[in-house]
Amino acid sequence: MLTKRIRVIKGLFMWLIIAAIISLLTIGYITWKTNKNNTQLQLQFDQIMQLRELIQFIRYHRRYCHQKIISNNMDNKIHESVKRKRHALKQTLSILIYQADTNHKPMFRILRQEIQRLFTDCPHYSLQRSQAVHGRIIRHIMYLIDDVISSSLLTAEKDTTFEHYQTTWPITLNSLDSLNRFRWTIEHCPLESKSYARELEMHVKMIQRRLGQISMISQQTPPVWPIEKLLQKFHEIQFHNQDKNKLKEELYLYSIQISDTIFQFFDLIINDIADDLAITVPNITTCAINFDHNKQT
Repeated sequence: MLTKRIRVIKGLFMWLIIAAIISLLTIGYITWKTNKNNTQLQLQFDQIMQLRELIQFIRYHRRYCHQKIISNNMDNKIHESVKRKRHALKQTLSILIYQADTNHKPMFRILRQEIQRLFTDCPHYSLQRSQAVHGRIIRHIMYLIDDVISSSLLTAEKDTTFEHYQTTWPITLNSLDSLNRFRWTIEHCPLESKSYARELEMHVKMIQRRLGQISMISQQTPPVWPIEKLLQKFHEIQFHNQDKNKLKEELYLYSIQISDTIFQFFDLIINDIADDLAITVPNITTCAINFDHNKQT
């Protein structure tokens, strides 16, 4: 009888050991899987931050080209700071192509070709051509960011975060479209027309309304430059009794403030996602470019 009890106890003890081992293996696997997913998410968001840096440089480069065009400085000499930024951009692109998923590599390679073509051909661009090419490259990078964010959220099965992102993403694109129409109006609509200022104001109000939607949805603190000032700043522009070229230049510089504001609000979206996923990202809401159009920078 005693022997039988000892056997039962040994059997129970053995099962307890097996159960404990299985539990430890399960916990270990879950921990390993979680750490692997978190590491993958962090790598993907590092790519997103690098892509944001590319956008910042392309915007900087567009302003540099704009300055050279309006000052009739058509020589091929490139400012030293732009050379350094171009070199850093090429290095970043090489890293991105190396790290990219197989599905994304072709898009990154196309982006590299477009940027290389931009650097070669930009001295021969008109203002309109420069705006269009830089804008197309920025849009290309934006779609790459969208692909990386969407795939990372779907892989991590973050459905709620994905739905939140899908709500705000089209608002950002529509804001950029309105900014493009604003800049198109500056160059193509006759300044003498009574509807010139009214049409420009309509685009500003549309951008203001769309950024207001992002501000209401986002969990982040709005940027330092409040969207309410966009319209106020526009109303300060003197449309009458001013040289046409000076007016266009003032409107273009104002459009830079709009562009900075749009991308600051887009950064709110990225920060929302990073918070939901417990991902570390730099303080990208402070990365607006300081551009003095009176200096060759």
